[in-house]
Amino acid sequence: MPKMITDSGKANRYVFTFKKFDLMIYISHLDLQRLFRRTLKSAGYKIAYSHGFNPHPKISLAQPLSLGYTGMREFMEVELMSDDNPELVKKSLNENLPKGIEVTSAGLMHDSIKSLSASTCAAVYKIVSSKEFPRISQNVVDDFLSQEKIYGLRRHKKTKKMVETEIKDKIHWMRLRDGNILEFQVDCGSNSNLNPEVLLNSFFKFCNLSHDESIIQTLKIFRMKIILEDRVDKSIILQ
Repeated sequence: MPKMITDSGKANRYVFTFKKFDLMIYISHLDLQRLFRRTLKSAGYKIAYSHGFNPHPKISLAQPLSLGYTGMREFMEVELMSDDNPELVKKSLNENLPKGIEVTSAGLMHDSIKSLSASTCAAVYKIVSSKEFPRISQNVVDDFLSQEKIYGLRRHKKTKKMVETEIKDKIHWMRLRDGNILEFQVDCGSNSNLNPEVLLNSFFKFCNLSHDESIIQTLKIFRMKIILEDRVDKSIILQ
């Protein structure tokens, strides 16, 4: 049974990190936001609303996570009409969330900090295959990165056609572990963003693996963490 909604009369900005795993990797970004809204209501918390002609709840996730991806350290921010300790809100959320979503840390965010979505600058991904990648070694990864230019196919926003664009400046680092794990950090956010599948397709093409369905179908993609601007990351109180 939902708890009675409490209202402290003052809004506080809460920030949470959470995991998205198991079957929950298949729910959309918008459905996940709706899930958190319903869960907060069930836990007895009132979300603050914006002012103006079309008020909306002040809750958002830092960056959308593609369907089928596991998120290991995602961010959510929300303004609650509550002065409860963040750890108490975290506990209440976890008691009401379904299996596959787990809040892992909680804190408060100062009003001077812009939104987490606008503050996101990069993300770290891990690509795991159930079998070892053939013809790939760290030397091959280094050769791929040492190219003067690296191109990837991306969908043009207006025409919706696939176009070849340069992506090298969006790749921060890339490495191979244990023969079947690829890790890399790329631009992520509203200012600059590189879809991990664009990088993977470019890399597999370089390795002559782009048509190897036996490898492609075994891949599991994890977003290990979202990286915020230093100024913001250091200003968030997370346990």
